[in-house]
Amino acid sequence: MMNRIKGLVICLLVLLTVGCGVNRQKREIENLSKCKYELESIDSLRLAGANFKQVFKDGEVDLSALPGLAIAMLRKDVPMDANVRLKVTNPTGKKAAINKFQYKIAFQNTDLAEGEVIQKLDIAPNESAIVPIKIRTNLYESMKGAGIQDFIQSLSRNQDSKGVLTLKIKPAITIAGQTFYYPGYITIDKEVSRKLLF
Repeated sequence: MMNRIKGLVICLLVLLTVGCGVNRQKREIENLSKCKYELESIDSLRLAGANFKQVFKDGEVDLSALPGLAIAMLRKDVPMDANVRLKVTNPTGKKAAINKFQYKIAFQNTDLAEGEVIQKLDIAPNESAIVPIKIRTNLYESMKGAGIQDFIQSLSRNQDSKGVLTLKIKPAITIAGQTFYYPGYITIDKEVSRKLLF
């Protein structure tokens, strides 16, 4: 009889713990949806091994600054590296927690990269945090499209020319060893110009 009572108490405790975990997971996901996500900056942008800043001189494209681009195109491997800084602001009265997030990046509706950042963030109420996203991708397929080429040409003509960079993120939280992803992607559109890139 005593063993049955102990077993019943243990079952009730397990059910209570699971129920609390589900409620906490729901609250944390709701907090993620209320956070504000901004693309703050793009740093250390390199194309085919060359610093992107060196590609433009006096408002003109300097092809000599991209000696590896022709070879990279022949090899069908045009590496692009960049550091993207994502700012996450928690405007709520409760702590927001993120354990990791999946991301997709596109420029002028041309897909560039996707991946996952594993970094635990605890953002206090009315506070912000910066998340660095290190990107390395092959731009060969994207370079064949007109979107990126048009933007590079427009940058060479006008310092204020802009294109739309889209960052999609799917944040996740971990509760009791289980990962829960935000339903769908949060989309951040950012007009980028030579001023932001350089």
